[in-house]
Amino acid sequence: MKQQVSTIPENQRVLVTSHDAFFYFGRAFGLDVRGLQGVSTAAEAGLKDRANLVKFLKEKGVKTVFPETSINQKGIAAVAAEAGVKISGDALFSDALGAPGDQETVDGVTYDKGTYTGMIRHNVNSIVKGLR
Repeated sequence: MKQQVSTIPENQRVLVTSHDAFFYFGRAFGLDVRGLQGVSTAAEAGLKDRANLVKFLKEKGVKTVFPETSINQKGIAAVAAEAGVKISGDALFSDALGAPGDQETVDGVTYDKGTYTGMIRHNVNSIVKGLR
């Protein structure tokens, strides 16, 4: 999976999600991770947080932001619209797995999004697709 991530140009390896739950994932795969909210999903992002993230997206030339399956998408969608970037159609799993038996096939590899390894594969495939 690290090989897949290495196909993303280095200056485009920026993962922007609804909240900052992907720090360790980003470190493992060489991604700069930014979240609209902090680690907790309980607190809403303030206007300053949104403005700072919009500014960051524009400065870095980020093309795609990623919603998460377990968080309301309104906040990240508003940021994407304001920054003029795409919101990925593939939501990432952060605080949950997919449904057991929910199969996905990418590049000839089939995996179950209801397992930990399947969830990681789904996230990597979605991120690579969105950032390349």
